[in-house]
Amino acid sequence: MSEDNLKASGNWQSQKSSLTRDRIVIAALECIIEFGYESTTMAKIAKAAKVSQGSMQYHFPARLDAIKAAINYLFAKRLTDHQRDLEDVPDGVDSMAHAIEVYWRHLNEGHYVAYQDLVIAARTHPELATVLKPAYQRFVKAWRRDAVNLIPEWDGKRAQFELICDIGQYQMEGLAYGRLNGQLNDQQTRKVLDFTKDLLSKMAAEL
Repeated sequence: MSEDNLKASGNWQSQKSSLTRDRIVIAALECIIEFGYESTTMAKIAKAAKVSQGSMQYHFPARLDAIKAAINYLFAKRLTDHQRDLEDVPDGVDSMAHAIEVYWRHLNEGHYVAYQDLVIAARTHPELATVLKPAYQRFVKAWRRDAVNLIPEWDGKRAQFELICDIGQYQMEGLAYGRLNGQLNDQQTRKVLDFTKDLLSKMAAEL
């Protein structure tokens, strides 16, 4: 085999390996969404990714390795989706109200459900907590940077900006948690969400 053919073969093998790894990572996240963290096993991930156990072990020797990669992918996907939707502000809609609706919509999708399950599991799995916490902190830092870009007048008013973000974020995340298993109905949720939008819009206008 010529040197060029060897290089081409090597590149193909590298690409194939990378694609396989990506499939496993996505499958791991899908398993967490479907089965929950506790019930997500290496066998289930391999089956969902349609790879052999040997291939699974090659890319991720331990279950936590696959979970860690899935967590990083989870937050990267959430951030990419959030950035895309945040930029698409409808005409005549207040920027704060738009940002709240975008974040709320994302909190009701499968990726956030997976995150909630991981948070609960991390309470009794310290090794999971050490992976989840820094990934979450990077995500929050990035999406708040995007919020400042959306509302430039907040730049230079960091303390007030962080307070508004804290109120909005934790209020909405609490609502999302309360909706698990139907603990809050749609009417209750919308009432609190609309109140939150009005409150934060007024706070932002006073900055």
